[in-house]
Amino acid sequence: MPSKLSKWGNSLGVRLPSYVAERAGLRNGDYLYITLMDSGDIVIRPVKQTDVHPGYATAGEAEAKPLAVLSDEEVLKEW
Repeated sequence: MPSKLSKWGNSLGVRLPSYVAERAGLRNGDYLYITLMDSGDIVIRPVKQTDVHPGYATAGEAEAKPLAVLSDEEVLKEW
């Protein structure tokens, strides 16, 4: 389903249809990885709790492992 890219402040944003968010288990405020592939494709996937950089952890959360730099193949393999 095509979606329109819209300007939000100084950024661009796209809205996810509610059925996509529900099936992916996403809620308002969740973090997403956005990866630009060498092919020009854009891959968006949810951030797992263990993927959050320690600097972003809130009080009371266990320290999360640091983010790793992944190749395009490794990103796709994670799916």
